[in-house]
Amino acid sequence: YPEKKFQWGYFPEVKEYNLESLFFRKRHVDEKGNPQVRILWAGRFLKLKHPEYAIKIASYLKKKGISFQLDMVGGGELEDKLHRMVEKYGLQEQVVFYGFQPPKNVRGFMEEADIFLFTSDYLEGWGAVLNEAMANGCAVVASSAAGSTPYLIKHNQNGLIYKYGNYKNAYKAVKELLTDKDKSEKLGNNARNTIEKEYGSKVEAERFV
Repeated sequence: YPEKKFQWGYFPEVKEYNLESLFFRKRHVDEKGNPQVRILWAGRFLKLKHPEYAIKIASYLKKKGISFQLDMVGGGELEDKLHRMVEKYGLQEQVVFYGFQPPKNVRGFMEEADIFLFTSDYLEGWGAVLNEAMANGCAVVASSAAGSTPYLIKHNQNGLIYKYGNYKNAYKAVKELLTDKDKSEKLGNNARNTIEKEYGSKVEAERFV
């Protein structure tokens, strides 16, 4: 029905931050004191959300000798498969599984993360986790197929969009952020502003009314 559709999303809480302190929390070092990037994937381990993309991307990064940690938060039917993939690619030191976590803890992971991976396919109607990651200043690498991506993400302005189904396209986007910390922080800051000023509950409620 052209011009007769409502765009509808979710309005998670947008916490107020001292942005300087928030981005300071996203600066990490490894055991040797070298800079280390924290990557986060969070959600249910379901086929439509494609958590295996995160593991594949991690395998590419390891081959390039890049220092990173991938935090996998959640659980579900694909969990055993993901653990087998980690063993297959020798990623035991780079990938950490945390299981299901309460919302407060998930927000804590987002506050610490440099990069958030949003890998869902066309069956993801919206994906409120994207709102949440952006609100917490993450530089997002998002699947073109997921419902909220074309509404929330402006490519190269407040996040990066990769073509769904293309592992290497997703990997290149992540690698770009890993090698350019300034760009990563800029996208994270712009993402935060997008949610706060354009998709906050107050703004959206007024828009809807």
